[in-house]
Amino acid sequence: MGTAAGDPGRWTRCARWLALDHNPLRRPGDRLEVVLRLLILIMILAGVPLASIGVGRAVDHAGIRQVQAERAADYQVRAVLTQAAPAHGSPDPYSGVHTAWVAARWVAPDGTIQYGPVLADAGAKKGSTVGIWTNAAGTATDPPDTHSDVLSNVFIASAATGLLLIVALVGLQALGRSLLYRRRMRTWDAEWRTTGPKWTGHYSA
Repeated sequence: MGTAAGDPGRWTRCARWLALDHNPLRRPGDRLEVVLRLLILIMILAGVPLASIGVGRAVDHAGIRQVQAERAADYQVRAVLTQAAPAHGSPDPYSGVHTAWVAARWVAPDGTIQYGPVLADAGAKKGSTVGIWTNAAGTATDPPDTHSDVLSNVFIASAATGLLLIVALVGLQALGRSLLYRRRMRTWDAEWRTTGPKWTGHYSA
């Protein structure tokens, strides 16, 4: 049978976990450990999501600004293949389409003719064209990030932030418990030095 909602045992365990059971054997260090435990729990449940969302928004805004800046500074042109592309190439990790580097020429923004390798579909014929991005000097550059790239960066940054914060908070809790444990041991040792001889004398008598 399940535990009833009003089961006093559940509330007793909860009070004991929160150090609210008025146990006379509890010391200030025990209550401080409970406070630390609650603070870490609150930060994990509330602080970590807020931090992850904040970092995600910052990365999203930065990514959008970068894409806009790249699109404003770079140019999209058509490159003409000066040779046929190999029949077999390497699969694109995102689309799965086989591509290969092929020699090509294109017209730079200043009107000069530029030559260099470009990515084209495997099997593309000589004289066919592909779209590429160049800078103001006409040098081929990487295309601006897509919306999917920005979203991927946001997800990675948010997940990494949440994971690192959880690890840091758990480590902080472990460090706090270790320090409190050492303090508790020193207190017990000092008290035993005071009461130990009395107990020893009591039993020897």
